[in-house]
Amino acid sequence: MKLKRKRVVKKNGKPKGVQKVLIVAKQNKVGIAAAKKVERLLKNKVKEIHVDNSTALKMRRRGATIRKFRGDLVITLGGDGTFLWTAHKVNVPILPVKLEGQGFLCSCNLKQFTDNLDKILKKDYEIVERMRLNCSKVTKGRLAKYMKSIHGDYPLALNEIAFARKRPSKILAIEYKIDDVVFDMIGDGVMFSTPSGSTAYHSSAGGAMIDPSLSVISIVPLYPFFSKVKPKIIPHDKKVEVTVKNGDCALVIDGHGGDYVKRNTKFVIETTKPVKVVKIVEQNFYEKIRKGLMA
Repeated sequence: MKLKRKRVVKKNGKPKGVQKVLIVAKQNKVGIAAAKKVERLLKNKVKEIHVDNSTALKMRRRGATIRKFRGDLVITLGGDGTFLWTAHKVNVPILPVKLEGQGFLCSCNLKQFTDNLDKILKKDYEIVERMRLNCSKVTKGRLAKYMKSIHGDYPLALNEIAFARKRPSKILAIEYKIDDVVFDMIGDGVMFSTPSGSTAYHSSAGGAMIDPSLSVISIVPLYPFFSKVKPKIIPHDKKVEVTVKNGDCALVIDGHGGDYVKRNTKFVIETTKPVKVVKIVEQNFYEKIRKGLMA
């Protein structure tokens, strides 16, 4: 994880603040109410305020497409799910504000956002670059390559990429390769996680919680059936080749994107461009674990 102080300066030496904002809210009463409040706070302080289409529908106003947003800042209001869903769609810095739930990936709560609004609008904040994983299907033949060019690759994973059995009554056979060394796994599946995702599904499956300052990929077998394959932590610059050998497989990325995978389908998993997360208050990773996950 890289930290850097971001302060954009005009030619005349004066700082250039936030001019164009997109608000993305959780689709419940709490989220919509927070979106209205944040919009009021930003009114007359920034040039453009946009709201994503789903939120805008409930606010009875015109919305904006998240993927097409090219502004200064995206503000998500909800929890980790809202943040992860948005992170799949933009490369603009995101400020995730916690309203409810665990919100382990969120930078602040609504009160902290309000208290630090002037600093945020001046871009007087740090940007944390959180590692992401890319999952690419290995295609062969003209038709397969053509279909991939139309539909594109899967969403980038901020938390995890899981290959899991589609049917509860059937086990799954997975092969993954690191540095040309093959590991076979039979069971419920296998998960590849970033440090950000190590406190979520990855931890529930028996993986270690990883300090987000480390650039590593964690591999955790999901309930292996008489398998000696153990969890592994590998350097971020390794590429992992994955093959679904047998069974009905569901590919799930951060709980949102995914696919149903046929046998003998091959994939490559590797690190890719990080997501940019705005940080406005100091947060200690170990303190968050102690208070949020062990209380």
